[in-house]
Amino acid sequence: MIIEKWLRMNLQAEKLQLIEWLARLQDAEVVQHLLRVKEDNEASAYEAALKPMTKKELVARAEESNQAIAKGEHVDIEDALAELGD
Repeated sequence: MIIEKWLRMNLQAEKLQLIEWLARLQDAEVVQHLLRVKEDNEASAYEAALKPMTKKELVARAEESNQAIAKGEHVDIEDALAELGD
């Protein structure tokens, strides 16, 4: 328990040092590299959280979509693109 608390506190201190260093950083290439690292990390975390759908879930989702379309609860692709300005 004490070690875990020390590790959390040490991690917090390391992160604060990184924030201070980043605030003083002037090298645009290093900033761009760090942004890529951040994006890769976020993408990996997102992908790790995904789980495949079962066939039953996929069919249920398709049926729900078909029902929504039949009720007019949808947006045509042309309307969506027009709203986005494309």
